Amino acid sequence: MHSGIAVSSGVAIGKAYLLDRSKVCVIKRSIPDHEIENEINRLRGAIEKSKEQMRDIKQRAGSIADKYAIILDTYTLLLEDEILVNETIETIRREGSNAEWALTVTLEKFTNLFNNINDDYLKGKKDDLNLVVHGVIKNLIGHHQESLSDIDEPVIIITHELSPSDTIMMSKNYIQGMATEVGGKTSHVGIFASALGIPAVVGLGNLTEFINSGDTVIIDGIQGEVIVNPDKKQLSHYQKKQKNYLRYEKNLLKDIGLEAETLDGEKVQLMANIESIHEAKSISKFGGEGIGLYRTEYLYLASNSLPTEDDLYVNFKKIVQVMDPYPVVIRTLDIGADKQLSKINNVPEDNPALGLRGIRLSLAQPNLLMDQLKAILRASLYGKTKILYPMVSSSEEIIEANEYLEKAKEELRQAQIPFQEDIPVGAMIETPSAALLADHILKLVDFISIGTNDLIQYVLAVDRVNESVAHLYQPFHPAILKVLRGIFEMADKMRKPVCICGELGGDPMATLLLLGLGKVHELSMEPHSIPKVKKILRKVTLKEARKLADHALKLPTSEAINRFINKEMRKRFPSDFDRDMVFSEKKK
Repeated sequence: MHSGIAVSSGVAIGKAYLLDRSKVCVIKRSIPDHEIENEINRLRGAIEKSKEQMRDIKQRAGSIADKYAIILDTYTLLLEDEILVNETIETIRREGSNAEWALTVTLEKFTNLFNNINDDYLKGKKDDLNLVVHGVIKNLIGHHQESLSDIDEPVIIITHELSPSDTIMMSKNYIQGMATEVGGKTSHVGIFASALGIPAVVGLGNLTEFINSGDTVIIDGIQGEVIVNPDKKQLSHYQKKQKNYLRYEKNLLKDIGLEAETLDGEKVQLMANIESIHEAKSISKFGGEGIGLYRTEYLYLASNSLPTEDDLYVNFKKIVQVMDPYPVVIRTLDIGADKQLSKINNVPEDNPALGLRGIRLSLAQPNLLMDQLKAILRASLYGKTKILYPMVSSSEEIIEANEYLEKAKEELRQAQIPFQEDIPVGAMIETPSAALLADHILKLVDFISIGTNDLIQYVLAVDRVNESVAHLYQPFHPAILKVLRGIFEMADKMRKPVCICGELGGDPMATLLLLGLGKVHELSMEPHSIPKVKKILRKVTLKEARKLADHALKLPTSEAINRFINKEMRKRFPSDFDRDMVFSEKKK
């Protein structure tokens, strides 16, 4: 059995198709001075060929390309990135080297920049950059790749990595499952696989060494496991799991139109975390009631220049209109120094996690913040819109940001541009200082949103993507529960709504605990997580949740709390969490 990261739920059983997507070995060659310009032209030609291939993919893929144009456009923009191209050209001239080798040098430099970004989602974009660059390299050397569109029988794809051209051309009729050696939770493979309903697992290391085409393979996209050539007992077990999960998933969607309300009448609004209008269109499919977190970073990362106020306004307006009458919470830019924002003139930071990011960056660049605020204000005319400040660590930051907000309002009034005067303003609680100063912060905002990902990381002083200490990243750590309880109590005392928008909010195993820790008005999560969280909420009482949370708070260790929560949730919801029964519906 091989363990990886589950990125698309379900169970697939079938014949392995080993797809050759290994990286090309690049060797440095010296280029004579009189051939340097020809080598640069060869690079530009390979880049243009890659862009043509991307355009062809979009055209051939039809509706799927439209739904996921954001990914394809990201790849095209990376190919057009002047810094990427100019860095490579400079290396060719400086080193007198071949284009392939110069491109790998540039890739290594930018990969290090991505590694220094303290955001799991953005770090995942490193895979996108890798795929784009290696696609250009393969065009440079004339490497031909087999196409998944050529497959004409049901198979499970096993490979090192998959490019957008691979995933977008897959036929749902023939591709039963996917497993890749590289990739993370935010990789495009998971996005496409989920859209097509194909079970997928990524980050499986050297998996291809243990599989041959034709082997029987099981992809467990629920637990993140791959089984090669299973015995009869394993095969029977996963066939049952596959059947039960399909029935379970179908049943989950039956109640998406019902309110997320406990048996004793406690309502919780379930919302979605998104980054594009394409995702917004699918929220209702899963029973979502708005956008609790609209990440705006993509608008900056996928552009060769900083987006203007008008650029932002057009995007925000579309999102707000699509979601009307449900609310849209737009988070101002939450990113630190990286190549895509080089025009802001940031300097390299030894520790970006503690550096110029979030609201700090916006306040350090007032023009940047003003464009964001005015764009959000203008979009607020078209539906329920809220502003959310990220990475807040003090009341002073909110005071200063609100001063810019008032200035933005005045400028719009002077220009006779209408907007929502009383637009709600919120603060992310994701630093220890913000948690400790929740009472002061709550006086300055209309709501708060708890970003559990960073809050857990900062409270425990653990980088969860650092393999050496990742095991210490414990969402159910006693300190985390106490911090959350304190925030909830203060917000309730001041009658201000609370949203949880980190991964914990979309974790069904944590739903009952969060409900019991305090008054939760909203849980915001990835859209596909909504049905399961809603099911759990509708089958419990607030009294039960508080009793569970009170007991958990008395336990001294993460291990004890995890053991207790797992036991309770499996006992209460065996069809959802009992690994032995694997999603089978038990008779009452």
